[in-house]
Amino acid sequence: MWQSWGHLIAIPLSVVGFRTNPMNRCKFTSRLAMTALGMSLFAGSAFAQQRSLTEQLLGTWKLLSHESVSADGTRTPVYGVDPRGVAFFDAGGHFIITVMRADRAKYVVDFPTQGTPDENRATAQGSMTYFGTYSVDEANRTIALHIDASSFPNWNGVDQKRTFAIAGDRLTLTARALQTGGYADVVWKRAN
Repeated sequence: MWQSWGHLIAIPLSVVGFRTNPMNRCKFTSRLAMTALGMSLFAGSAFAQQRSLTEQLLGTWKLLSHESVSADGTRTPVYGVDPRGVAFFDAGGHFIITVMRADRAKYVVDFPTQGTPDENRATAQGSMTYFGTYSVDEANRTIALHIDASSFPNWNGVDQKRTFAIAGDRLTLTARALQTGGYADVVWKRAN
């Protein structure tokens, strides 16, 4: 008599002692279950590793850090040591990125268009929001952003490129700052 599990395994039952020793059946079943579990875990991790960068990028990301790195390697937090922000990348090729300082003071008047010059300056220097469309170059690990609109008006209608890396639940976007010779490193964590 032969036992078969699909096309994966076919072995004679007498080889594993099913007919002669009931304990062998229990040991065999346990080992078979552990092997099947191990194979499914391996297949699951292999599947995750085979996902394209574009597929891995999709979703919502929470800001961890946003640093300016000068040509000499000095790192400076652009939006403070505990910045706030979110990035969304959807399957239709649209994105939204917003970052801001966590330590911004509230306006004296509780109305967004009634800020004092100092309050408005702090808002402009302490936040950045932009949105548009994106495409991923898998081979070069870059993302091309077409910015439809930005809180920094000089970026409206501009195309920019970032290198990026995804490791587990971390996304790092790196943008060259041509004016300074340095770059910006922005690190995100996948939101749950």
